[in-house]
Amino acid sequence: MTDKPRKRRLSAKQKSSTLFHFWHNLQDIKGEAEQMKDGELVLLVGMMELLVEERIALLGGGRSAMVVAADTAHAH
Repeated sequence: MTDKPRKRRLSAKQKSSTLFHFWHNLQDIKGEAEQMKDGELVLLVGMMELLVEERIALLGGGRSAMVVAADTAHAH
């Protein structure tokens, strides 16, 4: 068995950036689920969206939460 090199831990800023990118992808998925008129899938993706928003807010404090909230207002 070979030892895998240890991955460096992501900084809070890197995690926040990755989560924000993930959040944007969820918006696309949610839109497609809405077009398919699959309420159960829309609900599940919406729950994931809320979880990601919570993680972003915890990592970035108020500023990140405001960015997500502003983006949400423009997404609809």
